Amino acid sequence: MRRRALFAAALLLLAGLARAAAPETVSFETADGFTLKGDLWRAPDAKAPVAILLHQFNLDRRSFAALVPALRQQGFAVLALDQRGQGESKRQKSAAGERRIDVQALARDQVGAFVTAGPDDVAAALAFLPTQGVPADRVVLVGSSYGCTVALLTAARQPAVHAVALLSPGADYFGVDALAAAKSYRGPLFAVAAEDDPVKDSPPGTRAIAEAHAGAEQVRVLPTGGHGVALLDAHPKLAEEIASFLAAAAR
Repeated sequence: MRRRALFAAALLLLAGLARAAAPETVSFETADGFTLKGDLWRAPDAKAPVAILLHQFNLDRRSFAALVPALRQQGFAVLALDQRGQGESKRQKSAAGERRIDVQALARDQVGAFVTAGPDDVAAALAFLPTQGVPADRVVLVGSSYGCTVALLTAARQPAVHAVALLSPGADYFGVDALAAAKSYRGPLFAVAAEDDPVKDSPPGTRAIAEAHAGAEQVRVLPTGGHGVALLDAHPKLAEEIASFLAAAAR
């Protein structure tokens, strides 16, 4: 009987851990009518800082799977967001009705408007999180590729942002200037790129962002690793380094 009781207790513990590891799917609206979908992992500490993850073009919120455990280990609540026009965030309501917008179907010169509007997605997340009992006064942003530009544009405007981490940033993805935002943002910045990045603008863009930025920073251009979240797979320790950097900045 004792063995059965211990076994049952172990099963309950494992079930609890599994539930704790699984995110909640959340949904909220931007000021201009986009319905955004995200995955939210709550932190054990109700007053913990929150990390908002901004994916790259052609991917979605699930692309940060390699980073989420490291952030949670550092005590963060985590919100991985499908940005407007991508993933499950392709519906926009207006006075004229609802329409579906897929950024990947747009001409390249039209995508820049969605990058520029990205901070509105983060602003909607910052308004939504407190309604779910998740404080939004200590925020860190992680961007991948064009998500880096969104992170920098947001950090330059939002005082709640305590730090940013950038995977393969560029100086002007889709024609949007990231250098001005990097200059305006004075908080801690972690940026990493790879020389073998198929997006050739990323290594020089990373160096240019580091030069424009005036705050504390950790910037590296590695010999290999590819583009965006591929860096996390190519360099398994990178997720822990990013999480540690952000945790120190958010204290």
